[in-house]
Amino acid sequence: MYLINGAESETLAVKDRSVQFGDGCFTTARIVRGRVQLLSAHLARLQKACEQLFIPYDDWALLAQEMAHLAQPHQDGVLKVIITRGAGGRGYSAAGCVNPVRILSVSPWP
Repeated sequence: MYLINGAESETLAVKDRSVQFGDGCFTTARIVRGRVQLLSAHLARLQKACEQLFIPYDDWALLAQEMAHLAQPHQDGVLKVIITRGAGGRGYSAAGCVNPVRILSVSPWP
């Protein structure tokens, strides 16, 4: 299952800078008994990465809720969270990129 900006979807815009330039950050978390392990550490890592990359993402409470909600039905699994700069800009310029995209996915524990 994939959530893109809170909606179940498997489609990402081809103009998203993550597709064009790998422009974004991610974290991968373990799910144990329906809970994200080290949730606050994963959020802190993403927040620091967004700050370093100048990605204007700021709704950390919503992201934490989505992570917890997505993990809840899973006994044992992996949660991946990606934050992209979104679409906009031409070439390497990030001008016009004001709507970051958050992508969450859950997979079984290998």
